[in-house]
Amino acid sequence: MRIVTRRARPMSGRARRRLSLPHIWTPKHMPDLVTAICAREITGDGAPEWVHLLPLGVMKARDGRTFDLANPDAVVQVFNAGGVDLPVDYEHQSERAEARNSGPVPAAGWIKSLQVRADGIWGRVDWTKRARDMIANREYRYLSPAILYNQPDRKIIRLKGAGLVHNPALHLTALANQEDTMADETLTFMQRVSDMLGLPEGTDETTVLDELAALLKQRDKPDPRKFAPVEALNSLLRDRNTRTATMSQGRAQSKVDAAFKAGYLTTAMKGWATDLCMVDEAAFDRFLETSTAPFAHLVQRSHTAATPPGTEQTAIMSDAAKAVCTQLGLDPKALID
Repeated sequence: MRIVTRRARPMSGRARRRLSLPHIWTPKHMPDLVTAICAREITGDGAPEWVHLLPLGVMKARDGRTFDLANPDAVVQVFNAGGVDLPVDYEHQSERAEARNSGPVPAAGWIKSLQVRADGIWGRVDWTKRARDMIANREYRYLSPAILYNQPDRKIIRLKGAGLVHNPALHLTALANQEDTMADETLTFMQRVSDMLGLPEGTDETTVLDELAALLKQRDKPDPRKFAPVEALNSLLRDRNTRTATMSQGRAQSKVDAAFKAGYLTTAMKGWATDLCMVDEAAFDRFLETSTAPFAHLVQRSHTAATPPGTEQTAIMSDAAKAVCTQLGLDPKALID
């Protein structure tokens, strides 16, 4: 189905007051009104004077979109209030900007009046001779009314005209004109959504919207195999960080203690060394590799080679003997004996 998104021309204030339809035609609501083109087969011999334009109730297109003729009397009242005949053209040229801009758009006839009957809205058409001949020769078999409908609830508001078309796309009473090249922005957008959802080509709009709604519900209830509550994740990270910090501090303390015992650090340096080792263990290791142990004598005992028994005592006695002998004027050798 071809949908042409064009702004409708507002009615006069007088017409609005007569119909009590201010909510339909005010500029505030114009963005919600969309033109749709529907079609049904022309029956009978030749060009009939009265044609069935729209069925009552809900009509459904092949692509799943629906339109609702809930108030046919209001549609007829809008037509009567307009005071002008509605055009019947060929292939909806008057609804397509490229056709209007390329030259004259001839009419096939004019809708002079509308009637509400048991099966929908009928229109009385004054056909041109050319159109009568084409219909009689079955060069055109389908009549496609152009309607204005309210996009949120899909209710038909106004009949804009009609067109003789070749290719119907609906299997219901009101058939929709379907062209080989679909330029409709709404359909293009819906097709893109369908492709993003991985749905088969030609999936109707209702199915696409149902799949999209289901996907949005899944967003509110994430897969527990793939997602975890933020609070639980934060708690887990805090516990992990605490354990990591405890292990890192214990490891750093052990390395600093070993370096201190080896004479690489003083007591005053242990706090700095622990912080460095926790932040950058490699930097602490490089410090040890490039340093000597200048403070080893402060923390390590000196071990000298053992002297023969009596040697140390002899040396000590000799020194003392020399001092005493010097003061007393005696021979130091006498003390050794």
